[in-house]
Amino acid sequence: MLVSQKVGYEDAWDLRNAGDALESGSKGGTSTVQKVLTDNPFDEAGNLKPNIKYQTGEFKYNYETDANGRISNWNTDNLQLTERDGRLNYNSDSLGKIEGDHAGHIAGDRFGGSPELDNIVSQSQNVNLSQYKKIENQWAKAISEGKEVTVNIDIKYDGDGFRPIEFNVEYTIDGDFFSQSILN
Repeated sequence: MLVSQKVGYEDAWDLRNAGDALESGSKGGTSTVQKVLTDNPFDEAGNLKPNIKYQTGEFKYNYETDANGRISNWNTDNLQLTERDGRLNYNSDSLGKIEGDHAGHIAGDRFGGSPELDNIVSQSQNVNLSQYKKIENQWAKAISEGKEVTVNIDIKYDGDGFRPIEFNVEYTIDGDFFSQSILN
């Protein structure tokens, strides 16, 4: 299921700031864990470390993990297209994969996204090849037209599972804000 809406720039920042206030623990008595920026997001076993921030890929995009070491956020203020030819070989062993799933890049290969598990999650075939790809096509078209694209994606999971259940995608193209929720 894909839900999309375009809202004004001011409204977008009001919504984002309200969400940030809730996440920071300023309402409802919740607390948050301080995430540390690390150069190596993987532990000795090759799993993503919990509660960290890291940068990866050709353009060093920003990522965060949650308490279970799952990718919970990807964002960039400057999405770019790679200049290299061809796709990179990538790790197809995404965690939580079920039959019919793809190992989907969060930051796509054409945007210089990492081919490793620091940028890959299990996505249904429909999400990877249709719903998510349609958004990526909008970004690529905008960038090729010289427009500025920013992206913020929050990835939601069910309990302690490693297969995402939802991608909350927020992005701007030359300052116009868009928001889409993709169920996985």
